[in-house]
Amino acid sequence: MPALIEPRILKGFRDFLPPAEIRRRELIRLLEKAFQDFGFVPIDTPALEYTEVLLGKGGGETDKQVYAFQDQGGRNVALRFDLTVPFARFLAAHREELYLPFKRYHIAKVWRGENTQRGRYREFTQCDFDIVGSDCPGADFEILLLMASGLELLGIGDFHIHLSHRGLFNGLVRGLGLGEKTGEILRAVDKLGKTGPAEVLGVLSGLAGEGAARQILDFTLPEDSNQATWEKIQAACAGFPEAQDGLKRLAEVLRLAGETGLAPRLTLNPSITRGLDYYDGLVYETFLDSLPRIGSVCSGGRYNNLAGLYSPEALPGVGASIGLDRL
Repeated sequence: MPALIEPRILKGFRDFLPPAEIRRRELIRLLEKAFQDFGFVPIDTPALEYTEVLLGKGGGETDKQVYAFQDQGGRNVALRFDLTVPFARFLAAHREELYLPFKRYHIAKVWRGENTQRGRYREFTQCDFDIVGSDCPGADFEILLLMASGLELLGIGDFHIHLSHRGLFNGLVRGLGLGEKTGEILRAVDKLGKTGPAEVLGVLSGLAGEGAARQILDFTLPEDSNQATWEKIQAACAGFPEAQDGLKRLAEVLRLAGETGLAPRLTLNPSITRGLDYYDGLVYETFLDSLPRIGSVCSGGRYNNLAGLYSPEALPGVGASIGLDRL
């Protein structure tokens, strides 16, 4: 009798038994209702793409996490690590078939070869929603409103959306004469919640010197209230012309949040930078009040030139992704 093959699966991958799969599909159904109520339409893209397409603008840690290999035809291919970069390729390939602004949602599996931990897997489902073709505060705010509406529909309890503006952070860094190190600096700040201020200060000091490092760290730490944080941001960016447009955009989104009742859900947090290089405007991360340690359950932001990797046409976009498996 031949030896039996052990019925095992790879670390970071999972089977779903009926109770879990039924619940997961119920969450997807509720999210699709929220997306459709806001006028978003579904798309799909291949799980496997050319490696050069996916890694064109991943940046930093992401490149190390991609499952990349050569297929039987000797082509360099990779499994998608998120749904945003394939969406940029999709836009460039089908631009003549799409109307603008284009509002899409995409619910599908992605793969990342990262360290596994509670709530984080190597194969997981993302629920993305984006508005492309509109660079205005209204589009930024609509994504925020849909984030809140979708999570409220899921009935997950209290949560807060932390937001900031990458343009303000980038303007501050360039104003300090450190523009060429922006990527390294933002990735150091992005780990503030995991490693703490002291360790981040040490990394920043090595990159920028102690004086600039303390100025950057002070800028990123939120105050006791949104108003106090806003006043600190304004003061820190007052002397940097490149940050003024970002200040105006953030102020308008905060005004819209106040007028629509969304403000209590928002936390102004300059440490939110998002580690991917393609974000250049407002950025969002969402945390459950009762389970903050599991990390963000819905993240995103504005990326005004992502599709420029694949097309000469400028297609400004803003969007977010809900981590279904973490929820």
